[in-house]
Amino acid sequence: MNSIENLYFEQLKEMFGKLTLNRKETAQAIGISLSQLDKLLRAGVGLPDYKRIGRSAKARIVFPIASVAKYLAATAPIQGGFFEE
Repeated sequence: MNSIENLYFEQLKEMFGKLTLNRKETAQAIGISLSQLDKLLRAGVGLPDYKRIGRSAKARIVFPIASVAKYLAATAPIQGGFFEE
């Protein structure tokens, strides 16, 4: 993990207090709506790595914050967006 990824990782861990995020939290962290995140999940592109928990159509989806941090480091500028006050 590089220093920018580590910065995002620590910020996400502080914000959410856990090591995985649900769909709603991930949408908030990457700055998109929940419905947009669901569209990207169906398309299978443009999202951080995630895990499906369960086999049914309603399986729970979680995003490890390390994956979200890597995604943010690759796609979001440090100034503005996620870190903007």
